[in-house]
Amino acid sequence: MQNKFSEERVQSIMESFGGMQPAAAPDFFYTRLRAKMEQPAEEKKTFFILRPAFITAALAVLLIANVISLLQTDKLPKQEQTFVQSKPATIESFAAAYDMNPGSVYE
Repeated sequence: MQNKFSEERVQSIMESFGGMQPAAAPDFFYTRLRAKMEQPAEEKKTFFILRPAFITAALAVLLIANVISLLQTDKLPKQEQTFVQSKPATIESFAAAYDMNPGSVYE
């Protein structure tokens, strides 16, 4: 039974091939293909910022700036900080400490 089924199946497949035709390329396909193949390849242009040399240089400059700033903080003279807590901290005392007392808006 399997033999008969498989032969029928093979026969139907072979009959479906009867109307096939070879695929045809459109007009001037090969001449356009050859022209594209003979053209030199266009080089992709990347942004200057995305190049590895620029990124490496930028990171090196940032690293050097950070190292210099860290070394400069060690050289600053130490200042003694004295805090006198005579009254509770308020917005007015904060403004007075940082000289942020504005004049009246209406003056």
